[in-house]
Amino acid sequence: MVGNDEYTLAFRQFWESESKPSGSKIVYSTGRSFDSFAKLMEEKADVLVEPDGLICSVGTKIFQRSDTNGWVKDHGWTDKLDANWSAELVIQAVDAAIKECGAENAHFRPADEQNEHKVTVGVKDEFVSTVQRIVHKACERDGIDVKIITSGSGGWKFIDCVSSAAGKLESLEHVREKLGFGLLETVACGDSGNDILMLAGDTRCIVVGNAQPDLLDWANERLGTSRDLKKRFFLATEHEALGILQGIRSFYW
Repeated sequence: MVGNDEYTLAFRQFWESESKPSGSKIVYSTGRSFDSFAKLMEEKADVLVEPDGLICSVGTKIFQRSDTNGWVKDHGWTDKLDANWSAELVIQAVDAAIKECGAENAHFRPADEQNEHKVTVGVKDEFVSTVQRIVHKACERDGIDVKIITSGSGGWKFIDCVSSAAGKLESLEHVREKLGFGLLETVACGDSGNDILMLAGDTRCIVVGNAQPDLLDWANERLGTSRDLKKRFFLATEHEALGILQGIRSFYW
């Protein structure tokens, strides 16, 4: 949705017109923390649509917008993530993986990218499988249900270790049901590897034209194995917010 302000503004003009499907809601799902999103919203206030809901930190936090109280945290969602989870033990597992790989090849990401249900590290491409193996093995030993989500490009990957109940798909489903939208009334859009699980659900999906190579490879492979999937899965040629617009128009006009 962000990157090219001209594209972002074009989406906002569409969204604030009578062209969008009646009764639509917009929810942003981002790897950013809430504070990082709030800063982005302030910086892009002239072009970015203010959403009705927010899923942040890779599906570990959900907020709804209130006319009277601003952004309100969904505590019911957070409570679900506590089952079979210990941030302390996951941090220990990740620390062991970093020591195995070496500090020059893996490191904890800054504190503002971590929370009580998400531990994030940066890892060189060739050490990703090592980190995944060590973390999975340690968490299995300690009875922790961990989900490992990998994204990024350019020689380094982000690895998010989250509660197994978390994630972009699970949080999308929670919000979708809360808002009362059906599967085919919901459109999920993505550009990153950490969107793969969300786009693997049963809603309509848009992959924008500037998506990362791992997402594009996954999307093309998936489309090649299912003719029926093409009815609800759109691979855009336009980039960023224009790709989202292109996909919405393909579904509804």
